[in-house]
Amino acid sequence: MLLKGKYEAALLDVLLPGMDGFEVLEMARTRHCRTPILMLTAVDSVPKIVEAFDLGVDDYIVKPFILEILLARVAAIARRGKPSQETNLVSAGGITLDRGRRIASYEGRAAPLTKKQFELLEMLMRRADLITSREDLMEAAWGYVSEDKKNALDVYIHGLRTKLDELTQVELKTDSNKPMIRTVHGEGYMFVAV
Repeated sequence: MLLKGKYEAALLDVLLPGMDGFEVLEMARTRHCRTPILMLTAVDSVPKIVEAFDLGVDDYIVKPFILEILLARVAAIARRGKPSQETNLVSAGGITLDRGRRIASYEGRAAPLTKKQFELLEMLMRRADLITSREDLMEAAWGYVSEDKKNALDVYIHGLRTKLDELTQVELKTDSNKPMIRTVHGEGYMFVAV
């Protein structure tokens, strides 16, 4: 059903008869099933959780769970998994993102991005010249908001700034040599399109 149907999201348990959830997940991803998958299971060992993410799961919740949180996370992965009618290219401020190859380019120079860097930069560029809250950025990159992700977000933003500086050779810094991704204290971040 997962391979033949078009679903907004799928919930997958690990302990299934015949084929376990990891085998189902691996089969789905090797056959290019793009349906967002959330594993909902009692299996809570760290190696198994890491294995699930390595195989391509979009989220993982350990039982027991809070229903409202489960519903919110299912909604989040369903939003991220919606097929886009748009082109694979996103452009703003002289930077072009290639969604298919996960690279940023500027005047013939290209820089590969990690999955998280790409997700964050894409959201910022789609909202160029608008403030994007830290919570919205965490939701885009991790699918949920948590205190422990706030520091991770800052690290990723710093890495993106460095990568953009190298890519553009600091040519696109705007007034007073400020970076393209600006911190708006108390509110979030803004990608400034030059």
